[in-house]
Formats: sequence, C-alpha cells, structure tokens
Amino acid sequence: MSTEKNTYKNVMELLVDEEIEYQLINNKALNNMAGSVNLVEIATFALNRLPSLYASSKEGIDKQKARGVVQLRQQIRQAVVQGIAAITRDPLRKSTPLPQKSNTIADAKRTLTNLNDSLPKEELSTIVNFMESFLEKVKNREITEHEVVKLHYLLDFYWEEDGEGLTASNQEISWYG
Repeated sequence: MSTEKNTYKNVMELLVDEEIEYQLINNKALNNMAGSVNLVEIATFALNRLPSLYASSKEGIDKQKARGVVQLRQQIRQAVVQGIAAITRDPLRKSTPLPQKSNTIADAKRTLTNLNDSLPKEELSTIVNFMESFLEKVKNREITEHEVVKLHYLLDFYWEEDGEGLTASNQEISWYG
C-alpha cells in the first residue's frame, strides 16, 4: 500500500449541501431561522440516512453527482426535510462543534511569517534553515506524521519564554540527534 494519502470526496455531501441551500431559499420558515439553526447538524442528520457516493477523480465526481441527482434526489430531499424537523424541534440541545482539520504545512508557514517580526534575525535564520531542510524531507516523503509533531515540540522547546531562544546555548537544531 502506498504511503501517499489519496484524495477522495463523498459527493453526497455536496448534494446534501445543495439541498439545504435550496430549502433555505424556498422554505420561508427555515429562512427566518437560518441564523439560529445549526446547518451542519442538519447535514449530518441527512447524511447518516443516505448512501455514500465516493469519488477520487473529477470524472468520478461528475458521474456520482449525476447518479445522485437522477436516482437519489427524492431521498436527499426527504432526509434534509427530516433533518430540519429534527434539529428545529430541539434548538436548545447542547452541540459542541468539531475542530477544523488543520493544514500542517500552511500552519507552519503562517507561524513562521508571524514570528518574523518578533525573532532576532540570527535565530530566525537558524529556524528557516531547519525548516527548509524539513520541508525538503516532506517533499521527498522522508518525514512521517510523528516527525511533524516532533517539529512542533522542538520549536516550542527552543523558543523559550525569556526571549533567549536559540541564541542562548544551542545555535543549531538537530532533528535526528
């Protein structure tokens, strides 16, 4: 099995989102409550009652979308309407949203950009050199997810509260040492 994470999509999610939008536009009672109703809960309610339509290519998405529209449109509409009824029946129930999935590389870039103004230039240079090496290893698929977590803790460790950071005693970050 390949270590590369392939991208796939459940097209049913797209179809359910489209149906919820349609209901918001055409259902005046729902439209008036749109700000107070959790649309994600409506979608999950409906998705749990519908078959999955997974695709891993643009052509597959188009094929599954067409299949969903032709064969499952009425089931999708019914599941969304039932979801609306269930969620609006008990709008005060406790619901803690799931955290957003993070993009590790984008998060790392954003963090380095934010640190640019606060780090001494020599310390920033050390971190940038390390990150270039690290990202090259990611590009060559030589880094595991465990090592990405290790990077987070290494950077946290080397950036001390007293502002000394890497300039104090350790001028070089050792990744595999």
